Amino acid sequence: MSGYFRHIGLWALAAAFSWATVLLASGPLRALRLASPFWIFWPVASLISVVIWFSGFPVEACIFAATVLIIGLFTEIENWGANRGVAAGCAIVALVAAVGTGFGAWCRYLKISPMVWLTQRIEPMIVKAKAAYPALDVDTETIVFQIPSLFIVIGLIAIALAVVSERAWLRLIDEKFHSETNWTGFKLWDVLIYILMLSLLAALTRHGIKPITIVGSNALNVLVLLYFFQGMAVVFKAFDFFRVGPIWRMVIGVVLTLQLALVVALVGVADFWLEIRDRITRRPVGPKAEL
Repeated sequence: MSGYFRHIGLWALAAAFSWATVLLASGPLRALRLASPFWIFWPVASLISVVIWFSGFPVEACIFAATVLIIGLFTEIENWGANRGVAAGCAIVALVAAVGTGFGAWCRYLKISPMVWLTQRIEPMIVKAKAAYPALDVDTETIVFQIPSLFIVIGLIAIALAVVSERAWLRLIDEKFHSETNWTGFKLWDVLIYILMLSLLAALTRHGIKPITIVGSNALNVLVLLYFFQGMAVVFKAFDFFRVGPIWRMVIGVVLTLQLALVVALVGVADFWLEIRDRITRRPVGPKAEL
């Protein structure tokens, strides 16, 4: 019976996380899908979404359902034998399609243009930001047109958190479950480095063609995050090689994420040219105590 209570507790925790923090729900949901058959996971997730909706919290219900969709679909496709890149890509497409369709239907119900609805909510925030920071040079239209990449970024972060934390959450369900997660081997497709260069040109040069700037800005937002992930994989590969202890890993990881994220992304880009992880693993090292 303890196993059932652990599953129930983790479902409750996932619902609470989606309510309070959104992204942290991805870890428990990933573990629940790995530890449960699909004919249990999807009906239970649907039931919880409906209960939250009819309890008077439609926004929270949609957030929980969106998190279930991206993490559940990512895990399903991976279980079918696809690699994680393909699984993540399919899950992101499904998320964007679901959010876009739902938002379009909502605006149609309200009889208002999606652009007008978004502008009405974003413009006051821009005004407040400019009042606090007069040198801030940003307009509402620029922010609105980058919302598609915002959803992709959130989805990618959710998948990353799910993969990185799945082992810890699986242990909470049952110690018998074993995860072979090796995210320090994460490497982007080589072609993306050229897409990154084109995105930089499209987003940052003054060519005066707004559609190209919009596409370039959205692509750049996503690619910077992906190369940040690759940079973190390089850093944690170095941690493995030099036997850095868990406390220092956590401290350094938090500092890099909050303060030096762009530097980490540059490390990820450099890994394409310099093959840093291969050089680290080929380097001889003597006995070293854990930090």
